Amino acid sequence: MPLDTLSLHTLVYLAFCWAVGSILWARVVGRLLGADPASGGSGNPGARNAGRLFGAGAFISVFAGDAMKGAAAVLAGLYLGHPEWLVAAGGSLAVLGHVFPLSGGRGGKGVSAWIGAALAFSPPAFTGFAVGIAASLLPLRSVTLAMPGGFAAWTAALWFSGILPSS
Repeated sequence: MPLDTLSLHTLVYLAFCWAVGSILWARVVGRLLGADPASGGSGNPGARNAGRLFGAGAFISVFAGDAMKGAAAVLAGLYLGHPEWLVAAGGSLAVLGHVFPLSGGRGGKGVSAWIGAALAFSPPAFTGFAVGIAASLLPLRSVTLAMPGGFAAWTAALWFSGILPSS
């Protein structure tokens, strides 16, 4: 495949990832329920605020939608046969699309999109993330504060699995 064609395919893939990440499911669910999540609660277009404003069903729907867009970016890259570093970049762009949507305006924090991308990228390493969150949650008693422990355990799991090179 010529370099210019490969580059075009790469750019289209990365643009797709950002565009998919820009779909803010809290706004979609909010519109279906007749309200804008940006107008209440924290104003954040994410699962936590949707749950606060519209209930548990909205939280689950928004979390699932946002997680699926992160997973879709990673799975599309794997399907297209891209190298792992490019697939990881695609997942990262889906998260960035959630934080900085193409439509402008306020994006979410990207946690649900990251969870979907990380789970699709490496289910075993994601188990490390979950264990790290759980272990950090015990002393900290806050999911937000426990996130760095989860990320550290996820990174270690990627390294031990051989996905991240040791040198």
